Amino acid sequence: MKVQSMRIYMEDGCKAGVLTIENSKITAFTPGTDPEAIDYGDKRIIPGIFDTHNHASCGFSPRESEGSPEERVYQTKGYLKALASQGTVNVLPTLSAVTPLEGFAAVTSVIEEGPQDGAKILGIHSEGPWLNRVGEKGIKTGWPEVSLDYAKAMVETCHGHLRLVALAPEIPGIDPIIEYFLSQGVAIAAAHSDNNFQQAMAAYDKGISVATHLGNVMTGLHHRDVGGLGAAILHPNVECEVICDGLHICNEMLKLYFRMKDTDRFMMISDCSNLSGGPAGRYRVTSKKKYFTAEGEMNLTPEGFLLSDTGRLRGSSQPVLYDIGNLVEKVGVPMETVLKMACLNPCKKYGFADQKGSLAVGKDADFAVITDDYKAQCTYSEGRKVYDRDVDGIVLNEKYFEENRL
Repeated sequence: MKVQSMRIYMEDGCKAGVLTIENSKITAFTPGTDPEAIDYGDKRIIPGIFDTHNHASCGFSPRESEGSPEERVYQTKGYLKALASQGTVNVLPTLSAVTPLEGFAAVTSVIEEGPQDGAKILGIHSEGPWLNRVGEKGIKTGWPEVSLDYAKAMVETCHGHLRLVALAPEIPGIDPIIEYFLSQGVAIAAAHSDNNFQQAMAAYDKGISVATHLGNVMTGLHHRDVGGLGAAILHPNVECEVICDGLHICNEMLKLYFRMKDTDRFMMISDCSNLSGGPAGRYRVTSKKKYFTAEGEMNLTPEGFLLSDTGRLRGSSQPVLYDIGNLVEKVGVPMETVLKMACLNPCKKYGFADQKGSLAVGKDADFAVITDDYKAQCTYSEGRKVYDRDVDGIVLNEKYFEENRL
């Protein structure tokens, strides 16, 4: 198979030419055109986006805790197709703090089935269950028992696919769990934490190497204590997740981030919820658990933001592809730099950079064809077309939106 475009973002720059793909790999790049190639004209071809923090998409959720194992698998497969429709090629499905082990088992079973008609799962991310800070105007509800046995059950249930666990390092008794996950090759992120600067630096010195959604649900910058945010920026061994939609972090702060820390240490994430990709409107949120309750009503704006009636941010709904557009068009970050943060940097962190994360001869043919308004036209995973807008249209779990719309 061959594809061509006037703008292909190769590892060494944006070029006009033809990609030859054989057995899931890019085997050649040739300048010019080829009458046998699929012609994408002037549409941009970008490397496969790797979203390492994504809970749900277009009404589908891999963290679905209701229903049968078959329903959980159905939700996960729908989620992967939805991600592909948003230009995401690779993902770490992010299970919530209250997801039972059955949720991990469902995602693991989909991984072990092999390639799906959608984004590829490169591992599992567990945000929690041991979290502390709840964000602005939130009410703390505590955390589940700090149990090493549960940590071991997470690893066993995931059959070696658990890649990242996010936790609050200040929780009493958490150190043996941190040590255990690290001994199993699982990366640890500092998340939903009330740590001040010194405490956060000490936690990173223990081997925690990721800052979950930098700036959100952590202690912020202050001129007498730069908090968990300052520690994540200053510590030399920390990769920072960042939501770049312009609302979770304002664009001026994003500019500061990228001046204070090398952009090679940032990984763009969406942190999307079920309402991602849905029609604007008012929706009911009915998830109520003992810990980290999220229930009530929220507004999905025409811009795709999730807000309470008082304007409080209630989650994320824009995919990484939208965030790429925000950084390029509004923040002024070069496309080549942005693509590293969205595609290559997470591959480096989680051990896939030899095969994925950039377009180069010998690497996997993971890429998205995007329009000038940052929508996915086609998405390819290892040379297979897993989404085509002209064929698949808009991917949406209409039942979910109908049942929850107010």
